[in-house]
Amino acid sequence: MIEDRHTVRVSGTGPTREKAFATAMQQVSGAVGKLTDGVCFRVEPLAVEVASAVEHRWTERFLGLLFARERRRYELTLRIEVRTAALDLDAIEFSVREERLTPLQHALHMR
Repeated sequence: MIEDRHTVRVSGTGPTREKAFATAMQQVSGAVGKLTDGVCFRVEPLAVEVASAVEHRWTERFLGLLFARERRRYELTLRIEVRTAALDLDAIEFSVREERLTPLQHALHMR
């Protein structure tokens, strides 16, 4: 088992602040997986820091004139410190068990 600490930078967008945060947090395991060797089976966020937060506002109008409504979109960039635990599958020695099928079993498995 390999334990390590990393700092990753992720970003997310969404129509609400919560959705932007959730989108950013969904990317943490993928970003950590690129940094670790082996198969990462635990990712524990230790600290979250907001790198940037932007709210985009604009007004939409039906046919350019009617029914004006204000729309918003949020962009959030986070810097997250995580503790990871990974397992190096290449270091594991697997025992080999070879199966030999009888001709009848082989014929039944081949359809």
